[in-house]
Amino acid sequence: MRALLMLLIALGGFAGAQATLVVNGVEVPGVTSSLVPGTAYAPAAAFASALGARFDIDPTARLVTFTFGARLLQLRVVDDPDRATLVTPALTVDGVDRVGPAAVYVGVEPFVPVKATGEALGAAVSFLSDRNVVAVVMPPATVTGNVDRRSGQERLVLRASAPARVTTFFAEGAQTLQLRFERALAPQASAFEGVGFVRADVIPSRGGVDVRVQLAPDTGYSVHEVPDGAGFAVVIGFGPARAAPVAVVSPQAEAPRIVLDPAAPSAGAGDADLTAALAAILEASLRRSGYEVERTRSAGATMPPLHERAAAGVGASLFVSIQSAGDLPRGRLRVHYLGEASDLPALEDAIRFNAETSLRRPETDGVRRQILLELVVDLDVGRRYAEALADEVLQYGGYQVDGPHGAPLAVLTGAGGRGLLIEVGADDLRDPSFGPMLAATLATVLGSGGLVP
Repeated sequence: MRALLMLLIALGGFAGAQATLVVNGVEVPGVTSSLVPGTAYAPAAAFASALGARFDIDPTARLVTFTFGARLLQLRVVDDPDRATLVTPALTVDGVDRVGPAAVYVGVEPFVPVKATGEALGAAVSFLSDRNVVAVVMPPATVTGNVDRRSGQERLVLRASAPARVTTFFAEGAQTLQLRFERALAPQASAFEGVGFVRADVIPSRGGVDVRVQLAPDTGYSVHEVPDGAGFAVVIGFGPARAAPVAVVSPQAEAPRIVLDPAAPSAGAGDADLTAALAAILEASLRRSGYEVERTRSAGATMPPLHERAAAGVGASLFVSIQSAGDLPRGRLRVHYLGEASDLPALEDAIRFNAETSLRRPETDGVRRQILLELVVDLDVGRRYAEALADEVLQYGGYQVDGPHGAPLAVLTGAGGRGLLIEVGADDLRDPSFGPMLAATLATVLGSGGLVP
């Protein structure tokens, strides 16, 4: 019987607690299969480092996060290994549920399932039984470049066919931006010329690909990573030299809470999952800037009832509902905020109804409960948010905004004035540079002291 058990464990991919974990040719100590039989687990921080991913943990939410190649992988963490296979969903990538067990605390350190985590990020995971080795190999990324001017704004787009670690450095004296794609290949050396930059060179080098971008005089830049097929794209934007638009939250400050609501499209606007995909990109970008982010739904999930979506905005620093609009061309948005109805008391009643719904939830903590009990409707906050957003998307991304318009929109009532509804055309929803641009402007709007009372 014992021999049969060991055989089943080996066939499951990972044999014994003494197996060695090798990631991209580097041994990672601490792997064990004693937590969940047949499943290799590794220390989360060490595994992330070997993959090239950024590792974060939220002890309060009991979430482990790997950020890699513009992908946001999150794992629930449990104390009891017996519950690892019972938690659902345990693993998500960009908000989409994936198959796999939860992470497990070993003492105070989280361990993650090697196979599920590695494969979710695009790695090949195998068990070499003759050597008792669990091998994890990320495919080398092939890097190509092009200059995109379709939206009227010049962008250098560097596409990688697979996730890879990217480091950036700006040599101020030479006005040169340098990027390094590790464990990457380039078919050949290539060069590009533009208006915002003098020259950009993509150079294959030992163990990776180097990119050098010489900026034009008095030119600023922004760098964002966005998902692109099985890999990702690094989008470099150019414009007049100005302060970076992303307001990064201080680690000592309490993180502002942003709620994203990917809504159903308006008539003829297309697939609702376009807004869900944009919300996933926004969440990843805003979390990297230190914000607490929630979504009312994930890609492929059923649209919640309107009152539940509205109630999710109660107590949020900012609530953003995103809707696809079939009549909007590329480069044009519509922005709405909560405006007065003809019967303002009725509007206030709707807002308070949403707050009371949230108050009845058992997970509402005491501090938030007190905030809700003292809820004050301030419609002017939403107007200021909307006007600031319109200014930022024009300056930072060259996007024109219809409005902003005030309207008694039910989905914004829970936020009590701190809510926006943004309508986006399908072409912009599919544009890999749009999500990071919108995330940067939302962070600027929220981080502006003049807008947050």
